[in-house]
Amino acid sequence: MKFLFKTLFILIITFLILKVVLYIFDTGHTITYNVGNFNVEENFKADGDNYNFLIKGEKNSFNLEINQNYFKASKVITKIYNKKIDGYECILPIFKGHKILTDVMCLKNNTITYVHDLNNEKIKEFANSIKGYDPNIYKDKGEKTDVSTTLSVYENNVLENNYIAIENYRGLELINSKISSINIFENDIYKKPISIFLDKYYVVADYSEEYSFKKFYVINIINGKKTEIRSYDDISFDSYIMGCVDDDIYLFDKDAQIQYKISIKNESVEKYADKDNLKYYNGKWESLSLMDAINGKYFNNYYTNKIKGYDKVDKVGDTYYLYKKNKNKYEVYKSNVNNAKIKTYLFNTTNPESVIYTKNAIYYRNGTTYYYNYNNGNRKLLKDTELEFNNDITLGVYEK
Repeated sequence: MKFLFKTLFILIITFLILKVVLYIFDTGHTITYNVGNFNVEENFKADGDNYNFLIKGEKNSFNLEINQNYFKASKVITKIYNKKIDGYECILPIFKGHKILTDVMCLKNNTITYVHDLNNEKIKEFANSIKGYDPNIYKDKGEKTDVSTTLSVYENNVLENNYIAIENYRGLELINSKISSINIFENDIYKKPISIFLDKYYVVADYSEEYSFKKFYVINIINGKKTEIRSYDDISFDSYIMGCVDDDIYLFDKDAQIQYKISIKNESVEKYADKDNLKYYNGKWESLSLMDAINGKYFNNYYTNKIKGYDKVDKVGDTYYLYKKNKNKYEVYKSNVNNAKIKTYLFNTTNPESVIYTKNAIYYRNGTTYYYNYNNGNRKLLKDTELEFNNDITLGVYEK
């Protein structure tokens, strides 16, 4: 009897250890299951607790993405409300724990629009009839705090673990749980084209010099720590930052006709290529002509040629972001690479080149700076008159 008990105990412990090991090394899953009259294809990636769904009905399909920690669980959609109204088909998935993690989604002409972006009383009446649905979740309740004569921040809208930095004429304004200023230069510098945000760092050339420089300042936007990276060569101010790949920054000096690689990790500046061996990155490395480099060719980390008919298309992971100009603004949609014909309306922006993608949000300008979050929709973040009217002022975001 003792032997059987001991054996059973060892088997149980082994089973539990195996489950823990499998959980730790589980990177995701793709499964298909039925919820009522809908077929659900669920794709989960453990990095970022990201769930992507393709929900198929009798005639229509819906793309949906959420960020929620379900401890790597599968079959997280348990119920789907559905109704056809005024040419739209509207659905609301209910998730494990009786949670509502998205607004009601309404499809028409292959475009999904959330109820909070629709002006349709019948659809709003349907949404409000669903138990647990709260339309106030999607209302922006940001409270404005004036930081200076030019900068106001909606502090209660700042997302947890998101660190925001805005250039000013002498350094940076850092925004998270508190707002602080970091001075880099003693005098006002109105234009700093040789500067960039990369992950949690802001890198800028030493603009206290006049014609050339040998030093980059590096600011950690989480804690405000300032360090320096020095170059053996004099680098001309007639240079530009081509872009970033992984943790490295690439700069082209037009005067010297040299491409440099700046490594934050190694705190180094090294010659990467001469004028006959220049490189360009658009998802893969390609050769670059000297003329293109002199004319200011920038890297395109989000390059794709799979989608046509838009003014701009970015591919970020498994998502396409589609930009369509309408008068003086760009309508922004997203679609999944596995069902690209169905797109979801997100927001309008006046400056598609200033959009910043993080794991759980998209930051954009529309006069005021906003972000779009998968679970809560659009929120005001800040209003900076310098940022609004001066394209030489930039903003960076790091999500920890």
